[in-house]
Amino acid sequence: MKRFFSHPLVSLTLKIAVSISILAALFYYINIDEILQSISRADTLLLVLGCSLVIANTGIHFIRWRYLLRLLSKDISNEEVFTSLLVGFAAGFFTPAQVGEIAGRIVSHPELRKSHVVGMTIIDKLYILALTILTGVAALTLFAALYFTEYWNMLYTIPVIVICGFLIFAFLFPQSIKSMLRFVPEKIRDHNLYNMISIIETKFYNAQGRTLFALTLLLYVVIAVQFFIFINAFETVSFFDTALCSLSVYFVKAVVLPISIGDLGVRESASIFFFSKVGVSAVAAFNASMCMFLANVLLPSAVGALMILKLKLKW
Repeated sequence: MKRFFSHPLVSLTLKIAVSISILAALFYYINIDEILQSISRADTLLLVLGCSLVIANTGIHFIRWRYLLRLLSKDISNEEVFTSLLVGFAAGFFTPAQVGEIAGRIVSHPELRKSHVVGMTIIDKLYILALTILTGVAALTLFAALYFTEYWNMLYTIPVIVICGFLIFAFLFPQSIKSMLRFVPEKIRDHNLYNMISIIETKFYNAQGRTLFALTLLLYVVIAVQFFIFINAFETVSFFDTALCSLSVYFVKAVVLPISIGDLGVRESASIFFFSKVGVSAVAAFNASMCMFLANVLLPSAVGALMILKLKLKW
């Protein structure tokens, strides 16, 4: 039974079913006519500005991935980096926990050792996860302290400070964590699968960790700004409230409930929950969240799908 549910096709079908179910429930909760009316009254200039930030969003992803790939080979061209990035987006869109993104990146770089590409992808994903947790936990803490005062206790800040402090230290000083790898038994080191870890040992140091940390933090700044622009296209909201809510949303949909395809439905439900606490209507929160999905997930994945076809023709 476990193998049945872990099958890629079954998993994809379940994720699609979850997305459709959640969206159906949301459409039952929100009147579709209200959604359409909100879209018709939206600030077109802000919508265009928000969509244009997909260039900054994808651009930072590109710079991060190029930085990691060029630790393996300085001859990697910008075109190759861009292709593997978007092919990875497309492959990851349909797979559980975006594991297909690894395969997409591997096939885009046949000249590199597969284990080395996997190793760099692991680093890429770990820094994304770390900043998602770091910004999300900090935002949720402030959110709870401000809007759930009856349940909040200042003692809760202690584990938050510990978690955030550990993440900052570990990812700014990766060599301190890598030092533990020397205790890995020789038998495991000799296995082919250890190559993906060994590349982290030999190519990734504190300087690289700080650079990637800064770039990833910049990515989340862009996400918060983009969400701020989209939400203000429908209703006026302060940047502080938007950052608080949007970072909480990204934490929930990526860490707590990664159960739907492209996080569709989960992102929108979380947006409605958090933004409603700061006085934003469910319709505006839903529309802004859908704009984020269309700009940052669906569009790059669609371009990546076209690049997959181009790669197939090339092969």
